[in-house]
This record gives sequence, structure tokens and C-alpha cells, in this order.
Amino acid sequence: MNRSPDNPLVPWQDIDSILLDMDGTLVDLNYDNRVFGHLFPAAYAQQHHLNEESAQIKLREHMVSVLGTMNFYRLDYWRDFAGVDMVALHQQASELIRFLPGVESFLQRLGQTKKQVMIVTNADRQSFNIKDQRLQLATRVNGVISSHDYGVPKEDPAFWRILVEQTHIDPTRALFIDDTPRVLDAARRFGIGHILAVRIADTEAPPKNTEGYASFDHYDQLLPGAP
Repeated sequence: MNRSPDNPLVPWQDIDSILLDMDGTLVDLNYDNRVFGHLFPAAYAQQHHLNEESAQIKLREHMVSVLGTMNFYRLDYWRDFAGVDMVALHQQASELIRFLPGVESFLQRLGQTKKQVMIVTNADRQSFNIKDQRLQLATRVNGVISSHDYGVPKEDPAFWRILVEQTHIDPTRALFIDDTPRVLDAARRFGIGHILAVRIADTEAPPKNTEGYASFDHYDQLLPGAP
């Protein structure tokens, strides 16, 4: 979605806080898709003496059963379930950890303002640390919040209630950017005032269906009107 400088995609004058998802929003989802779509099934197949197609099916079925829960996002859960060292598996593909196009300059621009910028992710701290080591994410924002800190995922309204209580942000003057519609739904229902969806979360995959949410393809599209 493109808008002119006179009609920007983000009404920056109405926003004090920017809440940014990590995977598929700041960091190219190609990395996680490679790990969970290829490396993990291959390791699971080897561990349990399965062919890779059978391993893919078993893992996919189980992932669907825990989708949107804390276990879905917890590396230790998948280690225990599959008998696979998930941290080592992630490190195997660490060369694929990279920012989505335009993210670095976008974060640098925000860093020059007085607005509060936070990473708000469902990734657990192990997963965050792997990406932080490559991209120095924590140094580029004012804070990092993992849903594991609160014990509830971003899909749960309790997450947003705790977030607002602990950070003292005004939700009506917050911008939340994510690539997952069910998470955006939860933020909208809670009362986050400004919501945007990322269309190109994985640079090696087709654009996502953002299910009616205002969306963008490149972070340069958010800069018109930025302070």
C-alpha cells in the first residue's frame, strides 16, 4: 500500500509508542521457515528413523494442534517433543538471519525521535538471543518484551493488558506492526490504536494475505511524515 506524503500510511503525529514484532516483521521469516520447514523435519526424521515426508506430516499436525499457545513458540518444548537440539539447529542456519529490506534505516530513523520503540515478540528468549547476536536488535530499540516474560502469547488479551500495565504506554497512541493476522486481531480487540500488517514477511515467499489490515511491502513506505 502506497500513500502520498500528504496522506501517509502512518499518522505519526498521533503515535507515541511503536511496538514491533520480530520474526517476519523485522527479521526475514525465511530463516525460521528454513529451520522449521526443512532442517527440523530432517533432524526429526533421522532421530526417529522416519522418511522426511512422514516427519513433515507428523510435525505439521502437531504444530497445528499447539498453534497460538506458548508451547508453539518455546524451543525447549520442541526439543522435548522431538528429541532434537533446537538451539543447535537454529545456529546451523544462522547465516540466513537478516533484516527485512528497509528495517535498519527505519529503526535508525525512529531512534532519532522521542518515541518509545519496543520489540514485542512471541519468540522465547533463546530464539531472540540467537537473532540478537547476529543483528544487535536490543541496541536498536528501547526495550524487548517476549510473551514468555508474561506467560501468555500475544494472541491472548491478557498479554496486552500486562504490557500496558508494565510499560505505561497509551494503547490508543501506539502503533503495532506484525505479520500474523490472528495476533493483529488480538491487539485490535484490546484497543491498540494503530495497526499495520507486513505483506512480505519471507523474502523468498509470496506476499501474505493480510486479511483486510492496512499493510505495506517495504519499510520505506512508512517514512513519509515520520518525525
